[in-house]
Amino acid sequence: MVSVLACGVSLKAQDLHFSQFYAAPLYLSPSLAGATDGGRLVMNYRNQWPGITKAFSTSAVSFDNFFNQFNSGVGIQIIQDRAGSANLTFTHVALQYSYNLQLNNQWHFVPGLQFAYGSRALDFSKLVFGDEQIGSGASGSWERLSNERMDFVDFAASGLVYNPYLWVGLTIDHLTQPTESFLGEEVRLNRKYVLFGGANIWTQQRRRTNQERAFATSFRYQHQHGFNQLDAGVYWFNNPIELGIWYRGLPVFSKVDNRINHDALIVLMSYKYGPFRVGYSYDITISGLGLQSAGAHELSLIYEFNQQMRLGGRRPAVPCSESANPLFNEAQKYRRNNRRLFR
Repeated sequence: MVSVLACGVSLKAQDLHFSQFYAAPLYLSPSLAGATDGGRLVMNYRNQWPGITKAFSTSAVSFDNFFNQFNSGVGIQIIQDRAGSANLTFTHVALQYSYNLQLNNQWHFVPGLQFAYGSRALDFSKLVFGDEQIGSGASGSWERLSNERMDFVDFAASGLVYNPYLWVGLTIDHLTQPTESFLGEEVRLNRKYVLFGGANIWTQQRRRTNQERAFATSFRYQHQHGFNQLDAGVYWFNNPIELGIWYRGLPVFSKVDNRINHDALIVLMSYKYGPFRVGYSYDITISGLGLQSAGAHELSLIYEFNQQMRLGGRRPAVPCSESANPLFNEAQKYRRNNRRLFR
């Protein structure tokens, strides 16, 4: 379709996103590489607007590990996104590094870096141009096409500050503003700024029954080339169940085509079983797309292993959502065993 080609050529569309943003920690921020006290394997799948034929389908897998002897986290992430009848495909492979600095008895600062390789591909044989349908013979638009695949290198940087109760971070992606164009033109990918954070409002743990409860709030704000988006909501965890609700939009400060910037309400349910956590969320569309888009379905699976260091109380857990760190509400037990900035 011509519309798919236009999207791929101009590249004015924003980056892909996950509603369960803390269940895709390495995509949210390189500073979250090594956010647990061991290894973590994460898989994500998102089917956006299933009511529209071949809209968006995104798959991701990541692995990260914290190395206590170096106060460092290392991660790798692979993402593939497909859209449209012409199979506009985006592939992204990223390597990440983070370093955990203890500022005082409460606060930690985690800078992060990311090196990424990206590729976009398009099946030209499935494109149909308007002048082909109106006239006869081949379309003149074919003469403008230069290649069916683009490859580029990109970088990102981030920072995260946290204590057992609060966290806030900033990620700046596409630092090199790589060129992406199927026409051989210099069309650059705009920088993306992501501000995220949250607070543990209330936590409870009963040792006799091993019952964990928590209530927290979180947010994510994104800005890219005049596009602004805010996700904000709350979640409640009563081991082993987590429930959450988020709102996506920016109605007061931003409009889209002179309309109030409403996008979706997101509902989440997840289940924790030992080192595993399975999550499902659904986007209820409240924008102009209405019910015909059929919202978006999203699945996540997190597996944490080799978490022995957590039991030693050597490092406070990053107090993010259950999606990113299922034991965040145990952070208080680390207060008596803080480590210093330099050893």
